[in-house]
Amino acid sequence: MKTAIINGKILTSDRELQGYALVFEGGKICGIVSAEEINTSDFSVIDAQGGYVGAGWIELHSHGIAGVDFMDADPEANLRAMEAYAEHGVTGVFPTTLSAPFPEIRRALDALAHTDFSSCKGAELLGIHLEGPYFSREQRGAQPLDALSTPQDLEYVELIKEYPFIRRIDTAPELSGSAHMAQYLREKGVICGIAHTDADADVITHAEEGLYPIATHLYSGMSGVHRVDGFRRAGAVEGCLLRDDIYCEAICDGIHLPPELLKLVYKVKGADKMILVSDSVRGADLPEETDFVMGNKETGTRAIASDGVAWLPDRSAFAGSVATFDRLVRTAVTQADIPLVDAVKMSSLTPARAMGLSDKGALAEGYDADITVFDENINIMLTIVGGKIVYSKKEL
Repeated sequence: MKTAIINGKILTSDRELQGYALVFEGGKICGIVSAEEINTSDFSVIDAQGGYVGAGWIELHSHGIAGVDFMDADPEANLRAMEAYAEHGVTGVFPTTLSAPFPEIRRALDALAHTDFSSCKGAELLGIHLEGPYFSREQRGAQPLDALSTPQDLEYVELIKEYPFIRRIDTAPELSGSAHMAQYLREKGVICGIAHTDADADVITHAEEGLYPIATHLYSGMSGVHRVDGFRRAGAVEGCLLRDDIYCEAICDGIHLPPELLKLVYKVKGADKMILVSDSVRGADLPEETDFVMGNKETGTRAIASDGVAWLPDRSAFAGSVATFDRLVRTAVTQADIPLVDAVKMSSLTPARAMGLSDKGALAEGYDADITVFDENINIMLTIVGGKIVYSKKEL
């Protein structure tokens, strides 16, 4: 029997529809039909109770949540994390690793490979994102200095062979070997992102089209306008904004990027190229003033969740985000004045396109039935993955 979601405000990629129902069956969306066409005796009905019905949110960049970090290399913890993401409207995740010695990265990847996600009532694993270790020392942020490397080590070749679920590896494009790695990854169908870079804009603007399709957390860990011998030079931030073909992640917590910068990225990139990400660490969804370790519990960096963000203990710098995904969408709408339709698109269809996911991110016929239902305050009411309810705030 087909399922129909009724009494909801349906958000497509470009408009809000009222008086319609979303229909899906067998994990796939059948289409959007007039509510008058729904005979409740012929459908399994979900009443959205006036809430918004949108395509499921896709998290491209998250290290952990609810006390879990993927660097812990713990299969049971991995499942708990996926359940926590679903509680905040996320239907698909690219678990993200930190810069670390390669044996430690491999342990995390092994644990993900041996986690039985089929038994999980939570978000779907969509692939793995390696954030590092190929980064600039000057722009490393909270990434550990002694773990940094350059693509010249060619370790990524073996990693891709051993772990085919790796879908993205980030690098600072000015490093020796980065362009070669980006070309190799593209041939293998893996995205190469720009991250933690001290490059001038010309390194990015002169790069071959499509070589670096994504800018990782724009502004964070990136050079901006600076002076050399008295002359101003544009940095990596400006280079990424100038390139029409580069998708730009934005940590939309209102802290990593204040509203003015969120508005600027949206004005330049629009909903088709701006992507909401949390960059969350294990402190996400934990109480304020909680001490925790960023990365592996045994070898990671101490941090504290305070004032809505993660800090290094001396509060000299941020140590990642503690935002959940519903907060990102809420911030985009209430602080950056981004229309809700666009905020949802930047959380679903745009990240899906950036990662080449042709069957996700839209409420259209043939797409996966990944659906997020939320109220006017962007509190999650219902999360559906592959046509199955994985989280419900209450009986709908």
